[in-house]
Amino acid sequence: MSDLIVTLPFAQQNQREKTSGKVAVVLVTDQNYFLPTFATALSADAHTGGDISIYLFVVNAKQAWLQQFGAAVSGTKISIKAASFPQLAELSRFHRDVVPPIALARLWIGSLLEEDIGRLLYIDGDTMVDDELDSLLAISPPEHGLMAVPDFMRIYIDELSLSKGKDIAHLTDLGCSPTAYFNSGVIYASKNAWNSIASSAIKFLREHPDRCIASDQSALNHAAQGNVDFLPLRYNYQSEYMMALDPRELGFKPTIWHFVGAPKPWDAPGWPWDEYFNKFYRQAESVLRNCSVTLPVPPKAQIVAGLSHRERNRFRMKWVYPWRRYTRRRKILSLLSQ
Repeated sequence: MSDLIVTLPFAQQNQREKTSGKVAVVLVTDQNYFLPTFATALSADAHTGGDISIYLFVVNAKQAWLQQFGAAVSGTKISIKAASFPQLAELSRFHRDVVPPIALARLWIGSLLEEDIGRLLYIDGDTMVDDELDSLLAISPPEHGLMAVPDFMRIYIDELSLSKGKDIAHLTDLGCSPTAYFNSGVIYASKNAWNSIASSAIKFLREHPDRCIASDQSALNHAAQGNVDFLPLRYNYQSEYMMALDPRELGFKPTIWHFVGAPKPWDAPGWPWDEYFNKFYRQAESVLRNCSVTLPVPPKAQIVAGLSHRERNRFRMKWVYPWRRYTRRRKILSLLSQ
């Protein structure tokens, strides 16, 4: 399967016949995670041109609650809309990941978009756009597939470790290879392709929940196999990448930072996500100060476990497996420069 998945230079991608319809940046959340997701929407608004629509869908939100955000989105390209997915509760029974089941809502976002929206860039609510998106949104995604960034598994799957066998077994269950597994936090696709892939992912998740260790991400990787074009790493720079290399040290500025795992920078700023990565979150706090918004509070155990993982990673890279710091950095630089 991996032989069918390719990374295309942007010049070649631009040669595609443009997908009909407008393009939109799409985010989806519930009321509990609205604040950080709104911060992500603000960051997307700051880095897109005036003809790009930004939709923030809030699952099961009442219209009266949504009306309070009129002033917050005034002067932006952001539209905050209610979303209802009757299928979400049923599919949540098959959810196996540690992230909340609301993550499954992305599977239905295509059904929420107007007819004239032909392409969508889905972005998770724990990300920050830090550079222009227009060059990406000017190209057409594959007709029947999607564009995404390699998951951080890509930089360590060939290393000897106790968990390698489990990771390989997971990929085999999905029909994926280590080089063909993508992170679902940032996905660019035509609406028609997304609806088709998401439908197949829902079916696979229902039928094989035991194989979907990463829930919808696992199911999407199975459903999209053979129809993925990899984007450069700068469009989804995840925590594990950041722990191996802060690309700003070498003059690279990722377009989208992705705060995978715990803690998020607004929960406990520190290595590798310092206060710089809270700039749009602080803006969101200020803009929403008079609104009724819940502050997401992660379980203390989740924060402790996340900090422990990061410190363990840093210790191992410095004292136990120092060569891995260099091999991982080399792989990351290769992915960044594609």
